[in-house]
Amino acid sequence: TITPNGDGINDVWEISGIGDYPSCEVVIYDRWGQKVFNDTGYRTPFDGTRNGKELPVATYYWYIALTQLQGRSAPYTGSLTIIR
Repeated sequence: TITPNGDGINDVWEISGIGDYPSCEVVIYDRWGQKVFNDTGYRTPFDGTRNGKELPVATYYWYIALTQLQGRSAPYTGSLTIIR
């Protein structure tokens, strides 16, 4: 859960250890399957916005693919909720 309200607490989605995978792909979709966030390397954490506009309070679904020496891992998936 993130609460992007500008108070500095849980304003962005921090993924622990993701910096160890500079070629990773992080994608976030809304409940209709529309892509709302996409980043390779996850250099810019998800802050609950799309194209500079706040996304509505809702549950979103994420997909993370890690690139390792042996190739791409099986994807990790889950959900993320925005609360304002």
